[in-house]
Amino acid sequence: MVRRWLAVGCAFAQPLLTQAALAQPPAAVFLPLDPQPTLRAVNPQSAVPPATYRSTLADLPRGIEETRLDWRRSNDAVGQFKRGHIDLLKLEQKNAAPAAQPKAAP
Repeated sequence: MVRRWLAVGCAFAQPLLTQAALAQPPAAVFLPLDPQPTLRAVNPQSAVPPATYRSTLADLPRGIEETRLDWRRSNDAVGQFKRGHIDLLKLEQKNAAPAAQPKAAP
């Protein structure tokens, strides 16, 4: 069974291969390659172009915040409190405006 399918496949492939071979231009049409770039690349004395750095994150959106904060100053501001961040939260809660109380229905 396998031999039969192989024979059928070869029968179809033979004309395609001959047509592809006929469609190829003769080898004399191709120009010889210039060996100079390869020889320059192999030479350790050849000049190397400088590598330029560009961050892949430069084009990403920044998000909702328009400003950027200096983390060092933020860290120092929180560090002035004795117990750190929890004291800052308590200070913010104390200074926050009181929430509007819902009016009771008469």
